[in-house]
Amino acid sequence: MLKKFDSFTRNIIIVFAGTSLANIFGLLFQLLIAHRLAAADFAAFNAMLSIFVILSTPLSTLQLAVAKYSSGFSARGEEMKLRFFLSGFLRRLILFSIVTSLIFLVFSFPLLEKLKISSVSCSYILSGLIAVSWLAPLFTGACQGLELFGWLTTSTVAGGAMKLTLAFIFIGLGFGIAGTIGALLLSSLCGIIIFYIPLKKLFIWHKIKEEIKYKEVLVYLLPLASSNLCFMALVNSDMLLVRYFFSAFDSGLYALGQVVGKIFLFLPAAVSLVMFPRTSGISAKNMSALPTLKKSLAYVSILCCSAFLFYNIFPDFVMKALTGKIYPDSIMLGRLFGFSMSFFALLFLLITYFLSIKDFRFIKYLVIFTALQVLALFILHGNILQVQLVLCVNAVLLFVIHLILAFKYERH
Repeated sequence: MLKKFDSFTRNIIIVFAGTSLANIFGLLFQLLIAHRLAAADFAAFNAMLSIFVILSTPLSTLQLAVAKYSSGFSARGEEMKLRFFLSGFLRRLILFSIVTSLIFLVFSFPLLEKLKISSVSCSYILSGLIAVSWLAPLFTGACQGLELFGWLTTSTVAGGAMKLTLAFIFIGLGFGIAGTIGALLLSSLCGIIIFYIPLKKLFIWHKIKEEIKYKEVLVYLLPLASSNLCFMALVNSDMLLVRYFFSAFDSGLYALGQVVGKIFLFLPAAVSLVMFPRTSGISAKNMSALPTLKKSLAYVSILCCSAFLFYNIFPDFVMKALTGKIYPDSIMLGRLFGFSMSFFALLFLLITYFLSIKDFRFIKYLVIFTALQVLALFILHGNILQVQLVLCVNAVLLFVIHLILAFKYERH
C-alpha cells in the first residue's frame, strides 16, 4: 500500500506511525508506575527522571548535528568521510560518557540523599543513563541523516515496548524505583543495539588518520542550541508566568488547555524529522530544497487543520478524554492553544529547514520575538485568555517572517 507514495511521504507515514505507537507505550509506562508504585516512590521516580532530563536534553542537539553532516557526506557520495566522521565522533563521545558518568556518580549519592531516595543502586543506574545519553544522539542522528527511518522506527517502538515490559516485570519482582529506572536504562541500550545493526559497516575501530574538522561541527552546535532554547521558551514560558501571576485554579484551567495544545505541537513532529536529512542532502549538492519544504508545510498544515477541526467539533469529548475534566474556559483555551501551537509547529518546521541548509539569518528574529513574547506576557496578563492571545499573535508573526526568509533565500 505504501508503494504508491513517494519515498518522502512513505518515510513520514512510517515515522508518524512508529512515534504514535511509541507514545502509546510511553503512556502505558506512566500509567503502570503510577498505579503500581507507592506515592512516595512515584514522586522519587519523577524526581530522578527530572534530573536525567535536565542533564541529557542539551545533548539532543548532537542528533541534528550528526544528521546534518551524515546526510551531506552521503549525498556527495563521500563514504570514507562519513566513516571517519562517525567513528571519530563515537570515540570522543565514549570518552565523554565515561568521564561525565563517573563525575555524576560521585555527586549523585549526596544528591539522592537530599531528595530522600535511599536506594544506592539508583545512583549507579542513573550514571549509566547519563553515559548512554551521550551515545544515543550519534546513532539516532546517523540513522536520521542516512534516512534509515525503518530502523529508526523499529528502535523507537522496540525500546518503548521493552521499557513497558521490563518495568512490569521489575516492579512485580519488588525492585520498585530501581526497577523502573533500570527499565529505562536497558531499553535505551536496546535502542542503541538496534541502531548499530545497519550502521556497523560505517564504524572503523582501528586507529585512523582522520580528515574531519570537528571544530566545524562544534560551531554548528551553537545555532542549534540557541534555536532550541528559544523555541522551548516560546512554547513553555507562558505556563511558568501563568503559574506566577494567577491563582492555582486559573493556572490549572490553563494547564488543561495546554494538554490539548501540546498535541498540535507534537502531532506533526514526524514531518520535521524526515524533512531535515532530505533538505540537508539536497543543499549539500547545491540544489533547491524549497519543493521539499513546500510539501512538508502542506503535510503539517493538513495534520494541524484536521486536528483543529476535530477538536472544535468534539471539544467536550477531547477534553474529557485527555484530562478527565471539562470547564468552559479550558475548552476556549484549547481552541486558542490549537491555533497558536499549529503556527508554532509550522515555525518549528521552518527552523528545521534553515538549520538543514545552514542559513542562520532566522536566529536574530527568533531571539528578538522570543524576548518580546516574554515581555508582552509580563505586561499583558489581564486574564488567562489574554495570555494565550499573545502567543497566537506572536506565533503568526514568527511564521510569516520565517516564511518570507525562506522564499527570499530561494530567490537569492
